[in-house]
Amino acid sequence: MNRYYYLILIILLPFNVFSQLNKELVVYSQEINADSLKNNVEELQNFGSRYAFNPNRVEIANYLKNRLQEYGWDAKLDSFYMENFQYPYHSGIINTGWQYNVVADKKGIYNPDTFFVVGAHYDSYASYDTLTYFNNSPGADDNASSVAAILEIARMFQKYNIQPIKTLRIELYAAEELGLHGSNYAIQQSHYRYNEHIAAMMNLDMIGYNPDTINADSVKLVYYDNSQEFTQFCEQTALNYTSLIPNTTTEFQQNSDSWSYYSWGRKAIFLQESQMHPFYHTHNDLSTTLNYNYMKKITQLAFSIAYLASTTNQYYPISIKEITSQPQFTLQLKTNPVKDKIQFTYTSTNSQDTRFQIINQMGKIEKEGKLSNHKVFSSQYSIPIPHLKQGIYLLKIENQVEKIIVVSPLS
Repeated sequence: MNRYYYLILIILLPFNVFSQLNKELVVYSQEINADSLKNNVEELQNFGSRYAFNPNRVEIANYLKNRLQEYGWDAKLDSFYMENFQYPYHSGIINTGWQYNVVADKKGIYNPDTFFVVGAHYDSYASYDTLTYFNNSPGADDNASSVAAILEIARMFQKYNIQPIKTLRIELYAAEELGLHGSNYAIQQSHYRYNEHIAAMMNLDMIGYNPDTINADSVKLVYYDNSQEFTQFCEQTALNYTSLIPNTTTEFQQNSDSWSYYSWGRKAIFLQESQMHPFYHTHNDLSTTLNYNYMKKITQLAFSIAYLASTTNQYYPISIKEITSQPQFTLQLKTNPVKDKIQFTYTSTNSQDTRFQIINQMGKIEKEGKLSNHKVFSSQYSIPIPHLKQGIYLLKIENQVEKIIVVSPLS
């Protein structure tokens, strides 16, 4: 679809469309950090090579698993064996050994048996450098960029204690460059061994290169013929929550891990940079060639899709049963942004004395105490915050309910 058509479409959208945006998501997505993305890419690049049969492959897999565990995800290695695999093709070089997918789940609180999968391959090679591809394949764009984005998404879910209603799964695949082996193994395990129900799969592959040309604000959405509704959901998410213009295409459909899921009848989409990296599959695919502001935008899109698909019923709605055995909580802010005090209504079936915390963007607790000390009347509360600087904070009551608070300057 033409980018100018999208601009006209945005102009013609009624105002109330924007008023219905998910306010928490708007705040969260702004916290995606370009420096964090760059650090993630360079950490992966520093392995020198991530070629599938290099001896460091288990070290790389454990590094990724540990990063996800640090962010509070239930992460593990899922290994598979490749035997008598000839690569390069027709070279006479025979490769045999274990490969290691990295799998991490954030369990859904209402329907843990329905999965939304976010995937990317972490291996790399420099196939156009015939003498060096084993030992010198930094793979910054292909595909450290996408792994970096997924690590940033994992960080955001941990930072804001985001709880999905469906299980959100992260999959980082081994041996993609040799024929989509990691993702093929993953979907076969899901289908045969676990009989899992997958709502959809979002694949990221090469999302960091953009030379600030006319296409600087566009992103490719590589779609499949069984995924029309999911594709439309991703397009609308791009328009609502990012400045990117989504360009739907069937280009490279079979060239990345989403193809494995599509081949097994699952709905899938593939996010990719608008212009192919000129040093793709060479030793010059380096961090210094990437556009991290552009990469941040695609990461914001991927985060927004993952957030809406796993924490809301905007895509693939599920039945949400009220859990009556657990205490029920409601928290309603009187105003937001706030200035010198936070006023709100809070009700709970929990009879215990309740504590609160106000947490800044770095995770530091700025204020905490007993909520009862700030009770005004019945379920009305007012917490003074004269010392808080302008910015974004989290009001957290016990471990059950929280709200984003925007503190504006005193007039």
